[in-house]
Amino acid sequence: MDNLVPDDEIRFDELCSRNDLALIGEDVGSREELLDTLRKYLMLTRRDRRFSDYYSVRLFGYTVPDMFIKMSYRYRFESPIPINETLLISEPDLYYNKKAFDEGKINLCFVIGYSGSGKSVLTKEYEGEDIEKVSLDDIVCVKDHYTLDELKAMGDLLYSFFSGEGSKYYISINERDMFADRGEVFVKFIKFAMKFASDHPEKKYILEGIWTYLFFSDPSKFKKYAVYMKGTSLLKSKLRRIKREAANDPMTSLDRLFEFGFYAADTTFRDSNVDKWRRYFEKRPETVMKLEDNKFKTIRDNIMAEVNNINDCFVHGDADGIKEIMKNTENNGDMNITERAFIVEECKKAIADM
Repeated sequence: MDNLVPDDEIRFDELCSRNDLALIGEDVGSREELLDTLRKYLMLTRRDRRFSDYYSVRLFGYTVPDMFIKMSYRYRFESPIPINETLLISEPDLYYNKKAFDEGKINLCFVIGYSGSGKSVLTKEYEGEDIEKVSLDDIVCVKDHYTLDELKAMGDLLYSFFSGEGSKYYISINERDMFADRGEVFVKFIKFAMKFASDHPEKKYILEGIWTYLFFSDPSKFKKYAVYMKGTSLLKSKLRRIKREAANDPMTSLDRLFEFGFYAADTTFRDSNVDKWRRYFEKRPETVMKLEDNKFKTIRDNIMAEVNNINDCFVHGDADGIKEIMKNTENNGDMNITERAFIVEECKKAIADM
């Protein structure tokens, strides 16, 4: 690419017509178009890929590969990432109607995610006598864990259900058929909680557990409530739980490992529900998305910021600027060895490409 387009003259349609560039826009029309553009990008020279990334960051704030990942979520059922990617790959956390719930305009919140995904940490800010939390995991074989008096002390919602219309579900594991419909108690309890919360507006209620979207295929039935969805993958969640419990009871950890296979299969059968819920709520204006904080994301963000600076210098022919980035990186004690090595190597490649 010989001519640099000034920032005030950058036009997506005009850049897309060039053979020496490949850009993915926010209005990509199909999975095929998405894949064709990525193939074109990968077939460009390294020099032209730098120009493509430079313009992509100017237009959308993302490099071309990052735009591919971002836009591929739209075509998830057909994407090159397997349909059951939620089992392996984490997504951003999702907060629907959080403002309304915090302000008391809504008093029922569903917090959804795998065991070990961080649901309890997410709801740690909600404490007090006017808030009742229920883990949906606890309502199965509840008789093994709590007497009715203990349920009453824990809160009105659980006690009202198991002492009333849900009394037939107040059973122990010995009374339960493990191969019967496991969804019935969750469905009955969630519907009961919806009515109970409506009848008791003076309190807030939080229901935690993945079972909500596993047994309710239509997310629109929850649009008048608050819904928080952890994006942590099933694999990562289970590994967290195994690690958390290993120190206390190694045999329990072994049980959890076997349990992973059971729930992975159960989740796979219903994974379209998980997908449907995320796609439904992430498009609503009341939803806020938040990436899970972790050290790997921080390192990647730091590296990509420097790569974008390198590309900026590259397209402007500023070799001295690239050398300065390399010098500063080599002397940066705050970066780990991986960050420094990657950025220095990228600087050397950029200078060689000029």
